[in-house]
Amino acid sequence: MTTTSHKVTAGLIFLGNRPFDMAAMVCRVGDTLERLDARVRERRCLSEELAVIRTGDLDCRLRIAGACHVARVDKTAAQRLMVTLMCEGPQPSDQRRMQAMIAHLLADLQGVLAPDFVQWTDPDAVLTRAEFCAAVTGTAALPTPPRMASNIKRKRKQLPDVESAYAALCEHMPENTIPGDDQSRLDALRAAFREPDPAPEPHEETASVREPTAPLRLAVWMMTITLGLFALPAAAALVVFNLLRGENLRLTSQVSALTGFFMVLSTTGQIAQAAELVQSLVP
Repeated sequence: MTTTSHKVTAGLIFLGNRPFDMAAMVCRVGDTLERLDARVRERRCLSEELAVIRTGDLDCRLRIAGACHVARVDKTAAQRLMVTLMCEGPQPSDQRRMQAMIAHLLADLQGVLAPDFVQWTDPDAVLTRAEFCAAVTGTAALPTPPRMASNIKRKRKQLPDVESAYAALCEHMPENTIPGDDQSRLDALRAAFREPDPAPEPHEETASVREPTAPLRLAVWMMTITLGLFALPAAAALVVFNLLRGENLRLTSQVSALTGFFMVLSTTGQIAQAAELVQSLVP
């Protein structure tokens, strides 16, 4: 079976110079990919101008490019933020899926970076931010957002289904679209984002840290019982946590390790020395 490489590139265009926080953009793009059911395995900033986010089947690259000429307004843009999705696979549906995903990535990034223009996968398809916002949200423009910070907790958004969004995009944007017909591109983009949001989940256990498989949960209970033979109070606390929040192997391992550490200190009579060392480290 022959493996084919698929690549899709789009971006945001800025007429003036902008300071970019590449680490914050990597986190934001990674979160958006996970909301699109793509499991992120790696987020890495290769330089101040290049970063990569890898999932199970595709790579997403963020690149800060230099100046370019915007033919639509006959001006030179100072900077571009290019987003590229790449994957290797035999299925032709990969290309359609990537185009739908990159549309959602652009929609999320433009909301915090406020570009002057949005470039679609066709380099000649350039929309103003107001047109892009009108297609995505139904409003003519959005207020300029505050500076993007990586430590801000972002609210989870519900995004349209990836395949449905691309199907709508293909239906309203045929391949023979006239390059200069900006209204047709705007209509196609609007149609892609007019798909209804998926039905809300009946119940989402955001507070649960339960292990996903039965063997892991059984291992947690075995470790808890074993810990109870040596430190009953610590094991009792773990039992309460497991019943209320779910069995978590990482937490159980950490509690067992700390309990064993303090048991060794108690046996050797080193608790007082350890407490003095901790006090000396505290300013």
